[in-house]
Amino acid sequence: MELFGFHPIDLLIILLYLFAITYIGQKAYGKIRSEEDFFLAGRSFNKLLQYFLNMGTLSDANSAIRTASFAFEKGLGGVWLMLIGVFTGPYYWFMAGWFRRVRLVTMAELFEERFKSKILPTIYALVGIWLSILIMGIGYKASLRTFQAMTIKPPEKYTPAEAESVQLYERYRQLSKIQKTASLNPQEAAEYERLDALYKKGQISAFVSYTKPFWFYLIYTVFIGFYVTMGGFRAAAVTDILQGFLILLFSILLIPLALVALGGWTEFTRRIPDHMLFVFGSAGDEFAWNSIAALVLVTIIGITGHQGNMALNGSARDELTARIANIGGAYTKRILTIIWALCGLFAYALCSDLVADPDTAWGILSRHLLGPGLRGLMVAGILAANMSTLDAVCVYLSALFVRHIYKPFVPNKSPRHYINVSRLAIIGFLLLGIYVSVTTFSIIHLVKALPSLNIIFGAPVLLLLFWKRLTRIAVYVEVITCSIVLAVLPHLLPCFEAVRHSPWLSQQTREQTVVRSVHACESDIQSGLAEEVGQLIRKPVRILPVSIYYDNIARMNPEDPDSPYEGIGRLHTELIIAHFLGIDLPSLTPSALLTLRYLIAAVLPFVFLIPISWLTKDKGFQEDIERFYARLKTPVHPDPQKDAEEVQKSYADPHRFDHLKLFPRSNWEFCKWTRTDTLGFLLSTAATLGIILFFWGLIRLIAG
Repeated sequence: MELFGFHPIDLLIILLYLFAITYIGQKAYGKIRSEEDFFLAGRSFNKLLQYFLNMGTLSDANSAIRTASFAFEKGLGGVWLMLIGVFTGPYYWFMAGWFRRVRLVTMAELFEERFKSKILPTIYALVGIWLSILIMGIGYKASLRTFQAMTIKPPEKYTPAEAESVQLYERYRQLSKIQKTASLNPQEAAEYERLDALYKKGQISAFVSYTKPFWFYLIYTVFIGFYVTMGGFRAAAVTDILQGFLILLFSILLIPLALVALGGWTEFTRRIPDHMLFVFGSAGDEFAWNSIAALVLVTIIGITGHQGNMALNGSARDELTARIANIGGAYTKRILTIIWALCGLFAYALCSDLVADPDTAWGILSRHLLGPGLRGLMVAGILAANMSTLDAVCVYLSALFVRHIYKPFVPNKSPRHYINVSRLAIIGFLLLGIYVSVTTFSIIHLVKALPSLNIIFGAPVLLLLFWKRLTRIAVYVEVITCSIVLAVLPHLLPCFEAVRHSPWLSQQTREQTVVRSVHACESDIQSGLAEEVGQLIRKPVRILPVSIYYDNIARMNPEDPDSPYEGIGRLHTELIIAHFLGIDLPSLTPSALLTLRYLIAAVLPFVFLIPISWLTKDKGFQEDIERFYARLKTPVHPDPQKDAEEVQKSYADPHRFDHLKLFPRSNWEFCKWTRTDTLGFLLSTAATLGIILFFWGLIRLIAG
């Protein structure tokens, strides 16, 4: 017996979980007495709470679903979009300490403290809230797609329109398989192009689901909103302990069941195409070594300005707690990412015929493998993982809103007033996240755009932490210019029909053929290219054309093969800049295009920040700047009273720690490493290398 695709036992497990987190939120309500209690839980978290907070915030189910989606669609090369953080672990070790030492509540306050500006914090709050709402929208979309894939309607209950949609997708899948290995005849090519346009516009699918977006979003939002608005950051952290265990459970649940269903690793390897097992992507993949290196660079710069840095590190009792918990949560996610990638490959091996949208791969695999009870645990785990991210995000966004957008216009109110406004803001953010989810078709394209967006404030935050010469006017120019180029124009310009239908912007790369070493399959033996399956041979690989300036392009009228193309998704302004720099974009591979996007996004902010800072100078608050860096060098004491005394000593003598500067008598505030710095860096680096070697060794084992 099933109700909308779920057994009553599954529904019972889901309801028990939802009521448990609601109870936690209600219990935390009585401990909220100040804004710092609501936003940072009184800076009282120990290592255990801080670890689960970081792990829960980083290791959301959307990461699992997205990783599985990327592995299903692009092979293991696509997983780097989620695994790239493994290279940032050593950087996290230092970054966590910096943000605990500044002793602020929000990231926007950095600009208020460093530049004595009221406008810059407001701009940061507006941009930061917008970026985080995009991430929330991704979370909603991933959760919805998974639930839809786990609540599939039987074919006998399809409407005529639903049945036609599924039939057209099946034909599209057949033609897509042929196109990857051989050329289609003119009639098939026209049919494929029509179906491809319908697929890109979300008009055909491999299945029909019982789950309707409206009801899913309503129920999901009600439960998240209730426990977060009641308990604030403390409720988020405490529920993350429960949710952390559920994340671990649902992450490992599918692998042994998938192996049993397949009959072992040998059959798994046989069903996975060779190109999907390249660690650095295949020839036609976006994620080759060059784009991965560019992504590492842009990620390190971008995460420095992330909206949650102050909340996730500032809530710790001291900086060592913040550092250990931060990298502990980060590395736990990297290990889980490898597990999630395997689940994407298992979905390909077992359910490739059923997966129309790669974002549904996790849900379809779960439905295929799990029985009553286990399916309920999986759903509870997905809910837990998503909520563990959304709860923390909502709290630190409400802090940005209240302290830097609301307070300047409504000052001198009681703490209770501002806490209540924060609660209302959280509901608003959840609703805006739903809007982003409804208006976004593809998760992967939005995720690829986020590193460029994070750069806007990541670059100035990175410089203000270490460069005393950085000026207020330089930050203004960079933030406004980069916001327009990287955030506003990519979404505003496609609203104009002339831009969306521009033949120049609808260009694609040229088809290319490269020769790669691959393991032979049965068709290679039949073609005379190999003597046995698994033999290493040299084989031509086609790199099909891809859109240059848009996420995708498709015919305006899918029924008319002569219809002009139109752009779909984000307009890549970074590549428009590359064109005017004289780069021949149609001749590039997908990975080279992505590399250019990230490199231009990484360099562009510094083109404004550094030269303008040298040409301008901040006047009138030099003493405040000295005090800012003195506080940043002052170690955090676990006792709040003693910590305040140490900060006062640094204010009285701003040059108290100048002997620690790596470059004395300069504007650079880098400090010499302590024993703790060195040990943490070495251990983090060892963990990074260990995870990469584990990933590489696992793939070599699978590939034989």
